[in-house]
Amino acid sequence: MDAPGRNLYFRAMGTSRTAPRAVARAVTIPAFSLYGEPPRPPDEGALHVEMISVRSRACGWRIAPHRHRDLHQILIVRRGRVTAGLDGRGARVRAPVVIVVPPGSIHAFAFAAGTEGLVLSIGTGVASELASRAPGLSALLACPAVLQVDRHAVETAAAARLGELLLREFGRPAPARALALQGLLGALLANLLRMTGRQALESAAGAAEQQALVTRFREVVERRYREHMAISVYARELDVSLRRLQRACVEAVGQRPIEIVHLRLLLEAERQLRYTSLPVAQIAYGCGFDDPAYFTRFFTRRAKVSPRAFRQDGAACAPVQSRGRAPRHAAAAAARAAPELDTSRGGT
Repeated sequence: MDAPGRNLYFRAMGTSRTAPRAVARAVTIPAFSLYGEPPRPPDEGALHVEMISVRSRACGWRIAPHRHRDLHQILIVRRGRVTAGLDGRGARVRAPVVIVVPPGSIHAFAFAAGTEGLVLSIGTGVASELASRAPGLSALLACPAVLQVDRHAVETAAAARLGELLLREFGRPAPARALALQGLLGALLANLLRMTGRQALESAAGAAEQQALVTRFREVVERRYREHMAISVYARELDVSLRRLQRACVEAVGQRPIEIVHLRLLLEAERQLRYTSLPVAQIAYGCGFDDPAYFTRFFTRRAKVSPRAFRQDGAACAPVQSRGRAPRHAAAAAARAAPELDTSRGGT
C-alpha cells in the first residue's frame, strides 16, 4: 500500500482563486453526455475511455463549466498540471493526481499544454454494480475530489498500466470486448480505491455531513424565508452552532447562509413579478418586507434593475451570488448553488 496522499479538495481547497474563472462566472451550466455532446439515455455509453488530450487540446486545454447527468468521471492525470474547478471551488495541482467528478457535479478544467492522462466516463448503472462488490468504492465515487497520489506506489504503477490496457481495449472491436472492458475497469478501480480509499472515505464522510446540514438548512429556509430571521435563529432551529452552519454552506455550495436566504427571497420576488399582476407593494409584503421601499432597494441592489423595470421588460435579472457577484438569473443561481456538476468530454 502506498502512504496516504493529500486530499486537496476537501481538506485544503476551500474557495480558491486558482479555480478557472469561468466556474465563478457561470450563469447557465450545460449538461453533456461527453463534453460537447448532447445528453443520451442513461443506458447508452455505459463506459467511455479516452486520453485527456483528445478533447482538451482542441479547446485550448481548457474545459468550460458543465455537468453530466448520468455519468461518473474519473481523471487520472499522469503528467502535467491541472487547475480544477469543482462545484465552484478550485485547486491547482501537479500530477500524479486523481480527480473524481460525480454525476451532476459542475466542473471545469484548465490543463497545462501537453498534460497526459485518461478520462474514464462510467454510466451510473455500471458504477452501481461495481460499487456493490467493493466496499468503499461508493464513497470514492460519491463526492467531487482532487486526490494527490504517491508516484512511487505499486498501485499507481498498476493503475497506469491498467489504464493503458483499458484504452487499447476500448478502441478496438475485438471478440469478448465487453467482458475485457469490465474486467479491466474493475481492476483499475480497485487500484484507485487502494491508492485513494482512505482519503475518499474521510472526504465523503465530511462532505456528506456538510451537505446534509445544508439540505436541512434549505428545508427550513423554504418554510420560513418570509420571516427574515437572523441566521443565528436558523442555526438554533437546526441545533448547530452559527459557525458550523456558515462553514457547511460555504464548503458545500460556495455561499454564505445569508446569501442562500436572499437568493430564495429574490427568486420568489422574480416569480411574482413575472407571473402575477400583483402590485409591487403587495409582492413586498408577501415576501415578508414591512417597507415596500426597502424591498425595492433590496431587489434593485441584487437584480441590478428595479422591480418595475424587471416586470416591464421580462429580462432575466441577477440575484446575489457569493462574494458579491450576481449571476443574471435567480433560477440559474439557485441551480448553481445545488451540489451537482458534470464532466467534460472524455477528459475533463
